[in-house]
Amino acid sequence: MKIIQVSPRFLPNIGGVEHHVASISERMVKSGHDVTVFTLDGDGNLPHLSYENGVEIRRFSYTNLPKLVYTIRQTPSDVLHAHNYHSLIPLISSISAGTKRFFVTSHYHGAGSTKNTDMLLSLYRPFGSWCLSRANSVIAVSNWEKNLLSNEFKIQPTLIPNGIDPSPFQNASPEHRDRPYVLCVGRLEPYKGFQHVIRAMQFLPDHDLIIVGSGNYMLSLVDIATHSDVKNQIVFMNNLSISKLAQMYSGATAHVTLSTHESYGLTIGESLLSGTPCLVRKSGALGDWDEHQGCLSTDETEPKILSNLIIECSSLTPSYTQPTTWDDVVKSLLDLYSNG
Repeated sequence: MKIIQVSPRFLPNIGGVEHHVASISERMVKSGHDVTVFTLDGDGNLPHLSYENGVEIRRFSYTNLPKLVYTIRQTPSDVLHAHNYHSLIPLISSISAGTKRFFVTSHYHGAGSTKNTDMLLSLYRPFGSWCLSRANSVIAVSNWEKNLLSNEFKIQPTLIPNGIDPSPFQNASPEHRDRPYVLCVGRLEPYKGFQHVIRAMQFLPDHDLIIVGSGNYMLSLVDIATHSDVKNQIVFMNNLSISKLAQMYSGATAHVTLSTHESYGLTIGESLLSGTPCLVRKSGALGDWDEHQGCLSTDETEPKILSNLIIECSSLTPSYTQPTTWDDVVKSLLDLYSNG
């Protein structure tokens, strides 16, 4: 089968959608399929054409979207699969689909992360709704997202949860540091909620906070740490290997993720597999994880209360041994491509 995956960004850019598209594409190639990823590269520092683990990657600039539309339309394929409703990619792909079987994994979380993006999302809604209505199937990665899509767009999505590769995380050797530490992992953006955890650290003077990720919000987080008088407790890391990240999970007393805009929450599954309990935001898709042993959920951000919840969370014992794997995801997708 000839398959085109279309993603707003791709590796080496870091993010949940990027990881998702790379994971399914590489495994589809291993299953004997021909996979090309079309993606946008805003800074132009990456090659226009490259190959990674058998996947052909074709990058286009944001200023040349007509060429992306034309190239998708002219490239022979059996399946066109677009990712991330919160970008123009599904709309561009639906315009480009022609007679190709068309699928969308929406990664939809219902609102923009700022007032401006929320307003743009409202203006985009008629186009986004049209795009989803054209798809052979719309795929949701969590029950929460599936219900949201059903209620807001009056469609019947197919549930295929995100996958996890258990091998790096199960039985990972814990990171050893001089002081116990709380862990946060993700892109450094305001909606991720790292600022709340930083403020809570003033009530956890015997702990450090390690934040793994990169992004434009880093300087603001440093300022918040300084004003909260906890700068010496905060450690920033990025570009970790999977094995090193697994060690960081395994050695943490708790992993905290309070993001307001998620459709699944891959880092929670990774942490639970590493044996580390998680404190997650109750509202939104992250709340789905509350059903798993070793997870505690809250919408609280007041520093003192949050610090108490982190301590409570650290006493939990995770039990998460049979997650959906990426091989499971690929099998479900290939069945859907053929029959959906």
